[in-house]
Amino acid sequence: MAKCSVHGAEIGTIYKLTSARRYMTDGVVLKNVGFGWKLAGKVKAGIHPADAYQRAAVRYSDELAANPALAAYRKELHAMAGLGKRWKLHMAVSAMPEDADGVWSEACDGNWDNIHADVDEVGNLCRLYLAALDAAKAQRQTALDRDVAAAVFFPV
Repeated sequence: MAKCSVHGAEIGTIYKLTSARRYMTDGVVLKNVGFGWKLAGKVKAGIHPADAYQRAAVRYSDELAANPALAAYRKELHAMAGLGKRWKLHMAVSAMPEDADGVWSEACDGNWDNIHADVDEVGNLCRLYLAALDAAKAQRQTALDRDVAAAVFFPV
């Protein structure tokens, strides 16, 4: 387990779907998936850590802007569960997105490490997840259609 204070000051943290990446002033990138900070990598020599963080933050915000359904699901997931419990809720939703009661049972109705949400909130999260899946499928199909059209008009 890595200590954040050993690596200098924090430049910034990017909160992804179920994890967080923290860029430090000494060039170290730490990752937390809910079980503490671990070393994920280092910024390449010659690149300032603040620039690396800025590029990564812009790339991730562009990804969310291009996928508004994913951004809505991420926002709701982050509102319902902290970093230490997001993986559990996301895993349950991705395993059974059409069964909100099953997701609630799996993630919210245990003896310990519960996520405090009701079935309606879990149902809304499941609907957002399904919408994000549908949007991703539509984007892939559009990209595939574009590639097929380019191959027909410009054969190699």
